[in-house]
Amino acid sequence: MLSFPITQNGTYSDLFKAIGITDFAAACSFVQELPYKRNSQRDDLTLVLKERCGTCSSKHAVLAYLALEQGHPEVEIIAGIFLMSGETHPVLTSFFADKSYNHIPECHCYLRINGERFDFTAPGNWMDRIASKIVREQRMDPHQVIEWKVQIHKHYIEGWLKRNPQLELTFDELWNDREMCIRLLEGRS
Repeated sequence: MLSFPITQNGTYSDLFKAIGITDFAAACSFVQELPYKRNSQRDDLTLVLKERCGTCSSKHAVLAYLALEQGHPEVEIIAGIFLMSGETHPVLTSFFADKSYNHIPECHCYLRINGERFDFTAPGNWMDRIASKIVREQRMDPHQVIEWKVQIHKHYIEGWLKRNPQLELTFDELWNDREMCIRLLEGRS
């Protein structure tokens, strides 16, 4: 794991320093321990540190911004589409029990540093659970987690539904089911 001191100033660097965090590894550990929960405003990534919670997108965007402020562009944020199921997240097993499908394409954000994946979404390593289920990866800029990540996710789901017409689901039905899964995951990573 890459670590470096937080010596430069910047929006995220200053927020981390204000709570006593002085290096990147400590920032990653701190963010990983925060509850998995959506922030009150999707477009204000500073809320991860102010509200002390976040999702895979917001948590990793904050860490990627911190790395950029400290001159470490090798820390990349990645949007990975994986097949979310009871296998990847056991808390979802009963959710899928009565469905005509056993997984939903989900877009998960994580960091890639020198070619290696790192996931700081929650304690434990979600990457261990999802790596074999990743079907697409895309590097992005941290600000793209706000809107672009959602667009590529929706685009992938639309294509997936076209490739699986036997499911007889509309996009809205599947997206609503996906939202139910996310609610089940909040606080129960």
